[in-house]
Amino acid sequence: MSYVPNVPVPAQNSAANAFQSEVVGNKTDDENGNSAYSRGFKTDTHAHSAAKVYPTLAAGANVTKSATPWTLGAFAVIVPTNTIADPFDIHGLNFDSVPDNGTYEIVLYAGPDASEVEIGRVRFTRTAATDIELESPFMSPINAANAQIKAKLAGSNASATVVAISLRYHIY
Repeated sequence: MSYVPNVPVPAQNSAANAFQSEVVGNKTDDENGNSAYSRGFKTDTHAHSAAKVYPTLAAGANVTKSATPWTLGAFAVIVPTNTIADPFDIHGLNFDSVPDNGTYEIVLYAGPDASEVEIGRVRFTRTAATDIELESPFMSPINAANAQIKAKLAGSNASATVVAISLRYHIY
């Protein structure tokens, strides 16, 4: 009969690496861990969770650019604090309305007021011959449950253009 040592089961999302079991992980590891199980959990949850939109069944949030070319405008809240109750990442920005021609750059931030951290940016262009209602691919880190998402907008034109956006996201 072979001897199988009694290897302890690691705590959830343990960062220890003393035993092989800690590297493999605990069956309760989630998106906050770094074990093999946790990474598999993130991949499976992400690949098989339904896409969501915010705001849903409502007009997009307005983001106003500065009237000075290539200067970011003021913060606009896209997702208020305590709105998305699970950890989530953003995969697309839907531009619901872009009224003025120009090249634009939008920057998304996560975090509470006065502690915002940039989570990504994309650039898009509207020309006289183009209707710009589109979705731009976007990739963000996993945001904490209930995180506030804000945006700032800059662009090439000299008008304080208001662009309406919504987000496509996945929860974990």
